[in-house]
This record gives sequence, structure tokens and C-alpha cells, in this order.
Amino acid sequence: MKSIIIKEKLLRLLTVTSILVVVGCQFLIGSTTALAENMSFAVTPEIPQNQKDRSKTYFDLEMKADQSQTIDVTLKNNTDKELTVEVNANTAFTNDNGVADYSQSDRTDFDSTLKTPFSTIVKPQEDEIKLPANGQAVAKIDIKMPKEEYDGLILGGLHFSEKQEETEDTSEGGVQIKNKFAYVVGVSLRETTNEVKTHLELNDVVPTQVNYRNFVQANLQNTEAEIVKDLSVDARVYTEKGTEVLHETKKEDMRMVPNSNFNFPISWDNKEFKAGTYRLEMDAVGDGEDYHWTKYFTISNKEAKKLNDAAVELDKDSKLWLYILIAAVCIIILLLILIIFVLRKKKKDENEKTENTPKTKNKKKAPKKKVKSKKGSGDKKRGNK
Repeated sequence: MKSIIIKEKLLRLLTVTSILVVVGCQFLIGSTTALAENMSFAVTPEIPQNQKDRSKTYFDLEMKADQSQTIDVTLKNNTDKELTVEVNANTAFTNDNGVADYSQSDRTDFDSTLKTPFSTIVKPQEDEIKLPANGQAVAKIDIKMPKEEYDGLILGGLHFSEKQEETEDTSEGGVQIKNKFAYVVGVSLRETTNEVKTHLELNDVVPTQVNYRNFVQANLQNTEAEIVKDLSVDARVYTEKGTEVLHETKKEDMRMVPNSNFNFPISWDNKEFKAGTYRLEMDAVGDGEDYHWTKYFTISNKEAKKLNDAAVELDKDSKLWLYILIAAVCIIILLLILIIFVLRKKKKDENEKTENTPKTKNKKKAPKKKVKSKKGSGDKKRGNK
């Protein structure tokens, strides 16, 4: 168990320290100009004429069906040594924190409603670009729009990362990982100005684990080609027919990219999973639309045991204290019974002893005999004188 916790903390540390991603998308976190001076390299999107809003620092392009276009991004080396920058065009996903994610280059598990993934129509001309010391270069990105006209957004990001090799640390026999800087420049592609109304669906609800802790995940899906903004969710878990909330998770200020899904995590509060059927009541608000879903799900004995065995920091105190309380009450009852039994036995023994002891009879004292004086003899003596 300790090794699992150590491994978990190590993975977190590597995740935090090994990669520093700066997102150059104003619709996510705003401009990155202030951060550029502290990075090993900087990126500057060269905004083209078909940009919808030229004040934006990301690409928001109006294009036509089957149109081709090449866009440019200037890369500047801020160091005194040559750098190699890797370039990828990534389809936008929604991660399990309810945040738009443009950094995943290898994912192909696109949502079932996504007809045209960004990575299939946007291609960098070069996968790697060498930047001379204190110099710059231009990354050229080709776009080829689908032949059929569509309403809504095709959304993705241009991912630029500094290429660094992992080196073995011979002193400790491990791997030393240096900081890796990366930028993501968002790209939003439209063909029409027709309004697209977002729509959410609740899919499967399953027990699982997040960082070795018990959770239930409810899959939320945005089925339309538009961003769901200002998404808030309130998820409550009950027993199948219960009215008392067992577990509840609330979250606000989330967003979902077009035609995407993510697993909304519902904490089990470090409790053990128990086999049975449960009911999920979920309320959501996104883009001003209200949603309510009721979904039943089942946790099997096999699933509960497997997940409970793997969980860390599992809170078993409530069950333990219940067992202790029951044992204490039983002990107290047994002691009372024993005390009552002993007292009754003692009283019974005393009564029997009293009954078996013979009673002592009071003896009457013999009356004293009175001695009669002989009057005659006395008289005679007095008469002889």
C-alpha cells in the first residue's frame, strides 16, 4: 500500500515538473505575451485576412467548403543555444476536469458525433523546426476544409513543444527529466454564421478510481458543433429507492468543446464500494439551458471487492466504530446479566443456610424453694430462759 502511495506522489511530481504548458488561446486563459520572456522560446500567430476578430491572439477563421489555406506561426528562440521545436495539430478534447484540452497529440478516440476531427484536416508542413540561437523561424500549417458545408465549429490547437531527450541519472539509477516548455495556439474554423444550439446527454455511469480513490464517473456528452460555456453540474447519488443523499459532487465554471464527452467524477468520499443498485440524480446548466437526468447503475460484488482492495486511504472507521459499539453494548449486557445472576445466587444461598440452621429453645428457670422457719423450737428456747 505504501508503495502505491509513493508511486502516486512521484507521478504527480513528474507531471507537474516535467511539462509546463502555456496555452495561447484567449477563449481559454487569455494572452501569453507576459509569460514569453521567461520561456525558452515564444510563439506569435500571424493573423490572416479571414480572421473574424483581429484582436484575438488565436486563429478564428472563416472559411468555405473545400477551401485550402496555409497559416503561419513565428517561433522565436530566447536562448543562446539551438532549439528543436516539435509541431503537432491536435483535435480539441474535454478533459475530466471540464476543461478544453488541446495538448493530446496521439488521441484518436474521438466522440461519436464528431464528423471532422481537426487533426484530419490541419497538418504542419514540418513536424520539427530547428531554431538557431537567439533566432527565429516560421511554422507553416496547411488547412484543407471538408467538401461538404457544415454549421458550427471545428476546433483544435497547434501544439509547439521543446524537444528534449531524457537522460539517465547514473548516480541513482533513475531517469532525470528536465522541464519541457510548450505552447498551444487555438484554431477555430467556421464555414457559416448559422447559430448552433448546444445539447448535452448523460451516458454511462460506472464505478472506477481516480488516483487510487473510489469514484463514480458519469459520462457527459456535447453532441453539437459548438462550445458549451459556463457549465455547472450537481450530481447526487442515492440507493435505488432511497431519499437520503449518499454522495454529492458539485462543480462550476466548466466548458465543453464541440462534439466531445468527458467523465464527470463523483467522489465516494473515501468510503468502500458496496454491491447494489444506485440512483444518480444530476442537474446541469450550460449556455443557459437546464438539464435533469435520472440514471440507475449497479455495482457488482466483484467490482466492489476489486476496487476496494486497490483503494488507498479508504475510510473504514465508520464500520469499525459500529462494530466496537455493538461489541461494547453486548459486553455491558453480559456483565449486567452476570451481576444479577451472582446477586441472586448469593441471596438464595443465604436463605437456604438460614432455613437449615436449628432454632435454640429458651429453658425455663426452676423456681426457688422457700425455706420455712421452725417457729416452735425458737419459742421453746425463749421459754426455757
